[in-house]
Amino acid sequence: MTEKILVVDDSSDTREMMAKLLEMESFNVITAEDGRAGFDTAKAERPDMIITDINMPNLNGIEMIRLLRREVDFGSVPIMAITAYGQNIAQEAVEAGANQATTKPINFESLIRGIRQLLDSSKSNRQHNGFA
Repeated sequence: MTEKILVVDDSSDTREMMAKLLEMESFNVITAEDGRAGFDTAKAERPDMIITDINMPNLNGIEMIRLLRREVDFGSVPIMAITAYGQNIAQEAVEAGANQATTKPINFESLIRGIRQLLDSSKSNRQHNGFA
């Protein structure tokens, strides 16, 4: 089964680049242009993982993470936050409920490794809890 990843970023260039790179790694990718659209898309599409920027209009990434974590269906969906605003903001994203946060610029190989680790961990947790 191909995992579905939601990429949320207000920069269309970043969204498109991330989608292409993830598709090259055989992921099914859906995108959203801000935190509000990301929240709505996550609820409609039920992705296996969410990758979000932090600084966005309408609803920033940290607020979106907090809203998603309040939803019963998203308590265990892996969320990776990406920010250009340094380690303090990355730590704030983790405190809000992100499983992992990284700062830009992003090393693509490290990103893919982190995505696969989060997805594998999520899959084994679901199997352990009888949900797979």
